Amino acid sequence: MNRFLSLRWFIIAPLMLVLMLTGFGCRGGSKKVKESVQPVTINWWRIGGSPQEVANLVSEYKQIRPNVTINVIPVREEELEQSLVQALADGQAPDIVTFPNTWLRGWQHRLAPLPPTLNLPYLEIAGTIKKEARWVLKNIPSLDIKTIRSRYVDVVVNDIYLNGQIYGLPQSLDTLMVFYNIDLLNAAQFPEAPATWNDFKEASQRITKLDRQGRLLQNGAALGTADNIPYVFDILSALMMQNGTPMTKPNGTASFNEALTVEGENYFPGADALRFYTDFANPTKETYCWSAEQQNAREAFAGGKLGFIFGYWRDLPTLKAMAPRIRIGIAKFPQIEGSFQTSYYANYFIEAVMKQSQNQAEAWDFIQFINAPKQNKKYLDANKKPTAQREFVTEQLADENLSVPAAQVLTAKNWYRGYNYKVAENAFMAMVRQTLTGTTYQEALNTAAKQINQTMKKP
Repeated sequence: MNRFLSLRWFIIAPLMLVLMLTGFGCRGGSKKVKESVQPVTINWWRIGGSPQEVANLVSEYKQIRPNVTINVIPVREEELEQSLVQALADGQAPDIVTFPNTWLRGWQHRLAPLPPTLNLPYLEIAGTIKKEARWVLKNIPSLDIKTIRSRYVDVVVNDIYLNGQIYGLPQSLDTLMVFYNIDLLNAAQFPEAPATWNDFKEASQRITKLDRQGRLLQNGAALGTADNIPYVFDILSALMMQNGTPMTKPNGTASFNEALTVEGENYFPGADALRFYTDFANPTKETYCWSAEQQNAREAFAGGKLGFIFGYWRDLPTLKAMAPRIRIGIAKFPQIEGSFQTSYYANYFIEAVMKQSQNQAEAWDFIQFINAPKQNKKYLDANKKPTAQREFVTEQLADENLSVPAAQVLTAKNWYRGYNYKVAENAFMAMVRQTLTGTTYQEALNTAAKQINQTMKKP
């Protein structure tokens, strides 16, 4: 180590220690500066992982901001909304919340956007002969949209940049993929996971077993129904987007139920996608492999009787725990044969700052710190998470474990920008139920679009 750098560290380190042990005191500086270095506690409600995943990042931040304490509080995703509503009513909202990306628009009015600069204290060492530690207030430039666009994959920019402001940052990106039972696929004489929907249908048909009465004994894929399959909204949305369904109009209203005109002919790609999906649960179709009477898809997969299930990278630990004896394969979401462009669906988590927080500057500073490339790479490497930042895609593509999710992030998309994702999700599930009970595809689509358009209006 350079002798000067070594000497400087031995001067700074004891001063830092003294400052921390004496309640962050400092010599000189205005009253405003001294008040700015009072102890601050940031409460972070986090879904999608354990506090241990970010423990090292929290520790690193404490080293550069010794007056700031970060409390990481795990919250179950299904309990997050109710807990937040209650906390807001009680005036006890957390400072930072991990939100599903689909919630961001609906919670936007409760969130504090990233300001252009953050006014924060910095510890400086000054003096020519006698070195002294002094806290100074600085206006620190925040990330701007130009940097965001260059650093993050496209879907992130579209999700976090609302009305000309940045409302959150993600630590990773998750995309819809396929988990499959390797042994069932081998038994069906498929040497590798299907890459196209034509191959997927064939593999599913080979895996599916029925008795003489046409009852399902073994299932090729969990597709076609609403209530016993996870991520119905995502799967159907991905199918629609793949076949060119216009999901929304320029004004933001839903249009997946509308026709496209090609060479003077009208056709309804949304109806085609809905038909393709529900055919997997239609006993009169050759693709029949699933029904509303089946057990939950994850339980069926864990029981060794299901070939394919759709999910996200974050679901893999749960599947492995449920099915310790099953060899689980991972494959990219199937594509339309002959398509010139790949299309994948993104569903992931974003850290945001609550407007009710009394520590917005420190909260945003911490979010930017953990998402800086150096810190973000540490997080991704330690926890084996797929990247949201362009810089790390190539490296993850070469990683045997992460190559599949990494291959999907650059062309990942989603479409819902409304204010109530739960209503939109339920509308898609109702659309599937209606279709399976005899409602025409177009009528079911029209009803769903009408319901979702109600959520596109600002409350």
